[in-house]
Amino acid sequence: MRLVAGRYAISAELGRGGMGVVWRAEDRVLGRPVALKELATPPGTNLERVMREARTAGRLNDPGVVTVYDVVSEQGATFIVMELVVAPTLADVVGREGPLANDRVAALGLQVLGALESAHAAGVVHRDVKPSNIMVLPGDRVKLADFGIARAMDDPALTQTGGVMGSPGYMAPELFAGAGPSPASDLWSLGATLFHAAEGRAPFQRTTTAATLHAIMYDQPVLERCRGPLADAVRGLLTQSASDRLSASGLRGLLQTARTAITDSPTQAVDPAALPTIVFEPVTAKVAPPSPTTVDWEPRRKRRLPLVLTGVAVAVVAALGTVFLLKPDRTTPVAAGATPTSTSATPTTSKKPSSKKPTPSPSTSALPGASATVPPPSTTTGEKPHPAEVPLIRYHQPDGGHFSGTKKIGPPAGFTKEGVFGSLVATAEPGTRKLFACKVKDGKDWFTSPDQSGKCEGQQSLGLLGHIYANPPSWAGARALYRCNAGASHFDSLDAGCEGKTKEFLMGYVVV
Repeated sequence: MRLVAGRYAISAELGRGGMGVVWRAEDRVLGRPVALKELATPPGTNLERVMREARTAGRLNDPGVVTVYDVVSEQGATFIVMELVVAPTLADVVGREGPLANDRVAALGLQVLGALESAHAAGVVHRDVKPSNIMVLPGDRVKLADFGIARAMDDPALTQTGGVMGSPGYMAPELFAGAGPSPASDLWSLGATLFHAAEGRAPFQRTTTAATLHAIMYDQPVLERCRGPLADAVRGLLTQSASDRLSASGLRGLLQTARTAITDSPTQAVDPAALPTIVFEPVTAKVAPPSPTTVDWEPRRKRRLPLVLTGVAVAVVAALGTVFLLKPDRTTPVAAGATPTSTSATPTTSKKPSSKKPTPSPSTSALPGASATVPPPSTTTGEKPHPAEVPLIRYHQPDGGHFSGTKKIGPPAGFTKEGVFGSLVATAEPGTRKLFACKVKDGKDWFTSPDQSGKCEGQQSLGLLGHIYANPPSWAGARALYRCNAGASHFDSLDAGCEGKTKEFLMGYVVV
């Protein structure tokens, strides 16, 4: 039996990974079982720094943190003596059970968040939050392990040799850009972990490390099972800009709502790949672009029918009101053109006020370039006013290339109009993100990108197309818009199967 520091008797190996080997041991002095983590310290590691950071982590006192008891160094090896927790990790649970229910993910996330908040208040950053560092005990109690170790081992000497400490698939993008670890970077990692638990897979895992890093820097992960407040939390955390990232307090509110939310099927969200194929029909004369005076799109007719009936009803009431006005009032004469204030107005209080069938005006037209000002709630329709919309058009080349544009940002020469996906909104609305037209540098490949920095994922930006909804808006019909990869070129599609090509991700929802 191996004895470490004259008191820790090692009895068995519990596991091993990139950070080292974890042993089961007994503290011969106190007579209690412990876990001994023997760190794998590459050449150039500052052992003093490792011990300093581990001791700092040992000062944490939170039920969601694996307690650090001691740090010892012996014969060139460094051991972290920790609380012994024998339980599967979150990665093990998801691997065994598959994607977890949204409310369960939220409950687990709240415990991890509490552990992180305690650590951050003490000035400790984890930097390696991931499913394999979260222990799930009976009753779904959570213990977060390896506090401070990733940061302690990220020595400048290692950086110079190209070493990257932590797990790339769960590390925040700013860490790869040279920024130091922070509470915001821990929250990003928590967002990636929640995604893994809800979706059953890592959000940015790709076939190579380079592809994984590119996805972290530029891609928006596709949520297929995660819905409602939990989806809002994940999206808010997986924001490339640390300054725009969801705060701990904002995250707590969303997770608390998600934990208690009651839905018809919290974990059986529709898989986009299982949706029926949407046939993309080219624009024809019978589907004309909207104009300031004529809006004849089929999805809008369903919204207009109740308004037409309301308009007819109110017109009848108005006619009756006219009869009352024509009858002399014994007490208060009604001057021509004045608004009556007597009992003639009473019949209209039970109806939605309207004078006639609504006709779109230039301020609410779906044409690009129309006013982006959202009018106040109308007293003539009773409906939420619609923001100015920008039709998104697909074009193609004879050789198969595609381009998505608007009337403001048109296609390069040689493209032919193919069809209209639906509409973006002209200015930022709650729940929207920017959508840009882009081009691969030194290549004949055009693509659409939700890269909020406007840098088109490191390629050439052609301009802002408009704003796309992250979730289907409640005030209108919507369709999912996917970015697809045909090998030599990219294209956008309403088909969840990307018309037989490779689906990269869901960019958002266009209004139809």
